[in-house]
Amino acid sequence: MQVDGTLSPIVVNTGEAPGVFAARFAPDGALVDSETGPAGGNNASTISSYAVAANGTLTPISLGVPTLGNANCWNAITPNGKFAYASNAGSSTISGFAIGVNGALTPVGATVVGTNPAGSTNLDIAISADGKFLFSLNSATGAIGVFAIQPDGTLNNVTEVGGLPKTAGFNGITAN
Repeated sequence: MQVDGTLSPIVVNTGEAPGVFAARFAPDGALVDSETGPAGGNNASTISSYAVAANGTLTPISLGVPTLGNANCWNAITPNGKFAYASNAGSSTISGFAIGVNGALTPVGATVVGTNPAGSTNLDIAISADGKFLFSLNSATGAIGVFAIQPDGTLNNVTEVGGLPKTAGFNGITAN
């Protein structure tokens, strides 16, 4: 955005990893994106982080960090900016990453920190405003997976709340 409030010219940045799907900004300004990986790849999804320059160009910080899952669609970042999570819809898992002070991504534990029931197709995830819970929209099962975020970034499976139509996954999820 320009000083007068108008939009600046578009800056095109080429994705480094195949299948860039979603991007979200951490509180410190780092851009975190989810990459589905190449078509047909197994456990080929990744997540990356970038610094954003004043002119809109991106500088890689962490490139292609494996999520150890399939079809990484969305990511969510804790309100304090300490952790990023990736939703691997094709493997019904959630991967966790610590976000360093410079925006670098480091896997939490064994990387996969949460597992939904097989075939859940967890298309979207959201984190509560207080940063204590992660919610997973499991469209194929018509449910919301609820996970407690631990101080070390790992997740504890709390419950799964059902009763949603199986098409709910195409509308996204939000949490407050």
